[in-house]
Amino acid sequence: MKAGLRVLFTASGSHIGGATMAMAHLMLGLPSVGVEPILLATPPKPSYRSLFRRLREKGVKLVLSRRRFERALFWIWLFFAALKSIRGFRINLVHCHGTKEAAVVGLAARLMGRKVVYTVEGDPVMEIALSPESYGPVERVILHACWRLGLKFANVVVGCSRWMARHLSRYGVKAQYAHNAIDYERFASAADRGASSTIISVARFERVKGLETLVKAAAEVAGSRPDARFLLIGGGSLKNHLKDLAGRLGISDKIRFLDYSPEVDRLLERSAIAVLPSLYEPFGMAAAEALAAGKPVVASMVGGLREIVVDGVNGFLFAPGDYRELADKILKLLEDRDLRKRMGEAARETAKRFKPENIARRYAEIYRGLLKTG
Repeated sequence: MKAGLRVLFTASGSHIGGATMAMAHLMLGLPSVGVEPILLATPPKPSYRSLFRRLREKGVKLVLSRRRFERALFWIWLFFAALKSIRGFRINLVHCHGTKEAAVVGLAARLMGRKVVYTVEGDPVMEIALSPESYGPVERVILHACWRLGLKFANVVVGCSRWMARHLSRYGVKAQYAHNAIDYERFASAADRGASSTIISVARFERVKGLETLVKAAAEVAGSRPDARFLLIGGGSLKNHLKDLAGRLGISDKIRFLDYSPEVDRLLERSAIAVLPSLYEPFGMAAAEALAAGKPVVASMVGGLREIVVDGVNGFLFAPGDYRELADKILKLLEDRDLRKRMGEAARETAKRFKPENIARRYAEIYRGLLKTG
């Protein structure tokens, strides 16, 4: 790849979700393949300053606004800042992550005559249908409109998994695929604390993440393994509902609910097993990170999770919503430390596929192919 290829990325430093993290991890690897990533963003919250600092150390040029913007003001600022950055930094192409960003920044790019790569991290139509309580009527209208516009403005659409790329065909989109990158070095440094009986799940507390299934499974596990403890890390509208469910099942003392922390790698260190019981999951960042930490993963048999978790090798798959099957898989791992160790070793090997430099090479091919089309 020709050195000096400049690609513009954008983000809000105030609202960093899974799509933004996937983008950040990709940027960590791009300088190694001759791509110069430029990130246009608002100042990060204190908890994410270390991430932005690491991006700068890896060769990512950060262009930060003087202050943070909320809601509509952010998108207005982003549109005009993107126009200015495309011209000022002589950007070759723009890479969008996120539904609203693909519409707003995609429009700016097309007005400036630049091509757009849009990585699709999820289908908002499907997510609204599965978790309607998480979206107000105005937000639904905005997301639907941005979804259609983002796909229209993109020159190349990339699914974050093979499943996501295939799924996009229902919208008449012929998509390529590239798995998300993870911060492999960070998670691979996690220590192995084999004696732990803690089961961890990192996911938003929303219906689409299937956490009711995990709470019910926890009650089943507790009957056979009173020492088992469950750690649910996230945030969302169903937190109190999940706590109430745990109380009704008599396992409130077995489950801790924590807000998401950037130090999740340290929490993985103290866990034996990771669980992702999603009803829908385009990729499964939390599963890939747990594999990098050497933890066997028990995941539902949906979406991109089937491309990450190899049943019986680095973890187990179970039918979505089947809490009894999930409990059986957890118990099998808790009862067999040697099995956990073998699967943990296989997990680290699997996770190497998602190293930033490996995913960056794939995107370098996509960028090159797009620019060659003239």
